[in-house]
Amino acid sequence: MAGIVDCYKKIYENKKIHIGLFIIALVWTISSMLLDIAAGKPHNHTQNIFDILFSFFVGAHSLQFLHNALNNINCGVIPNFKEIKPKIFWGMLRLDIVWAIYAAAVVITSVVIYITLINTIIFPITILVITAFVAIFVYYIYLAYAENLETKGLFNIALIFKFIKPAFKETLIKLCLFILVTLLALLVCILLYAAAAITGIDTMGYISGEYYVLDFVIITLASYFMIITWYYAYPYSLIDTYNEKIKPLLSGKEDINGENV
Repeated sequence: MAGIVDCYKKIYENKKIHIGLFIIALVWTISSMLLDIAAGKPHNHTQNIFDILFSFFVGAHSLQFLHNALNNINCGVIPNFKEIKPKIFWGMLRLDIVWAIYAAAVVITSVVIYITLINTIIFPITILVITAFVAIFVYYIYLAYAENLETKGLFNIALIFKFIKPAFKETLIKLCLFILVTLLALLVCILLYAAAAITGIDTMGYISGEYYVLDFVIITLASYFMIITWYYAYPYSLIDTYNEKIKPLLSGKEDINGENV
């Protein structure tokens, strides 16, 4: 857990930027919620246009942060939003599209095989679980891009399978720890809801449907926590593994026995 604490300490070195990140979480929550309500789907759990736009912007800012951290620029602290290099957006968009196509192809293929050849739900579920597991290592594709801001060679799907063996243990441990932290944060939200229900605060400030002011506040806080955790702290925690295990693979400095040369 000490490593996780260090990651959160790192992302809070620039405390001023968190005002902006919280404002993003606030505006993101308001705009997304209002759009869903206007569409008559106040409890819609799928992404809308605001979710896509905000996640794309935060993702670009995260890559700028990782670029600075990997290259020790300004001590690797989270940069201001105006420091995002324009080319990051284009490179990230290309990576997002290509790797989304790979994921969609796997899902569609598994569904087609299920419908036409193997009439058992176990097969598509197994494929989806394997795909979700493999997708964990896509983080290293984005770390590789963040280092030099070059996409050359990063569209090769075979890379993911090369990453699994050397980075499996460290990546899985860190992923499980951050999932645990996320579950603890979820528990805090549940406890806040429970306390509010006892005091009657949960039904104050009606918005729409079953939404009240408390829902808006909790969702905003949860959004902020998810942003700093999964866009900044978690990928930052993977930098050491990237430098030690993944970077040699990408630079061709690893021999056939998996040892650095």
